Amino acid sequence: MNSLLKTILVCATGCMVVSCSDSAEGVWHGECVNESVGSKSGMKMTIKQEGDKLQGILMLQDELYGSGKLTGYVTGKDVTMHSEGNMQTFINIVWSGKLKGDTIKGTYRVEPAPSAELLGREIQKGSFIIHRD
Repeated sequence: MNSLLKTILVCATGCMVVSCSDSAEGVWHGECVNESVGSKSGMKMTIKQEGDKLQGILMLQDELYGSGKLTGYVTGKDVTMHSEGNMQTFINIVWSGKLKGDTIKGTYRVEPAPSAELLGREIQKGSFIIHRD
């Protein structure tokens, strides 16, 4: 009976570890490529997860803009996040990716502000890959 209890505890602990690896929480580093303008940037995301909800901070380096607050959610392995943009040229960046262990890989879309649309700015598209520290 005692060994059965130990087996159950080990099994439960193992299950918790698997579920932790499916979490999007953590500090992530990687790169994004804006395919519309032909530019790339290093990036860092710090993400907190509560249930299926995400919030955090995005830091872009180099040539691309869009650093700031992140909000989003996780559904299974699908991760969707939003960052605000600079509110003058673009107003929303939507990040959509797949979580696989310590990697999130996906695409993003940059939506122009109404005033920028009047100047001929269009939706920009790109890809990203980040790895958890």
